[in-house]
Amino acid sequence: MESFQPDLYSGLAVSISPYLASAGSSSRVLKISGSLKGAAMYLSRVQLSPSLAVQKQLARLLSENSYGIHQILWDLFDGDERFLFREESSREQLLSKRNLPVYYLLSKARPAQDNPIFLVETKIFEPCLNPGDRLAFRLRANPTVARKTEGQKRGKRHDVLMDAQYHWLREQCELHGLPVEGGKGQLKQSLVQEKPEQFDQGQIETRLQDVSQTAARSWLIHRGTRLGFDIYPPKLHCNGYRWNLLHKKQRGAGFSSVDYRGELLVTEPELFIKNIFAGMGPAKAFGCGLMLIRRI
Repeated sequence: MESFQPDLYSGLAVSISPYLASAGSSSRVLKISGSLKGAAMYLSRVQLSPSLAVQKQLARLLSENSYGIHQILWDLFDGDERFLFREESSREQLLSKRNLPVYYLLSKARPAQDNPIFLVETKIFEPCLNPGDRLAFRLRANPTVARKTEGQKRGKRHDVLMDAQYHWLREQCELHGLPVEGGKGQLKQSLVQEKPEQFDQGQIETRLQDVSQTAARSWLIHRGTRLGFDIYPPKLHCNGYRWNLLHKKQRGAGFSSVDYRGELLVTEPELFIKNIFAGMGPAKAFGCGLMLIRRI
């Protein structure tokens, strides 16, 4: 997989290594030409300090606990600072032999540079964009959809991919005159048992994968039109779907995440920058929502 790293030399995100690493932890404004100037924030790369990086078990525990990571990263700030973060792999980002976690943070306040746990490198992130600018991007998001049930004022959030699979199975059962009650497993079993000439387990799984891919793509494409950008569909890739358990919450609690990458066209620069700073979608406290961008 290609390396995609925040480049603070251009004020956007790409190739952080040669620019940020050589600049140390100094903080200076780095801008690019453009008619619109966005509000400044801090973009940081955070790694385990060299003395702790050799502790294999610590690195493993950090990579397995998204909420715990957020709590630890909070120690880089005074007070209840809100920030976005994303975890990457040092093997991919820094071409290191060991696969240690690397974190990118976007925050209003400058994180502390003298933390005993982390090595912190920070630059001011002040992007200037114009309508029509083309950018490559990466985003780890928690795509959800709200579904209302009778008697509820607010809709309950559902995983977009699993919700799409469930509704496809219901549609197929209804189309073939089968009961539509029950969960995904029951609906799937009903199709395989009652309509074996049309459905087998492999065919259904393949179709559900297609349904999931379409749902994940549609979520970001439709969201972009409201957030100041248009996605270029032929370049959009969605992968890395996973269910992330929250160990300190109730049993089975967690959230899903999808890794997106592709190209976009900036339509409303001010709105787009605002949403980069705010984060895209839910689960921001668990490492979702930070969009990394670079010019093409």
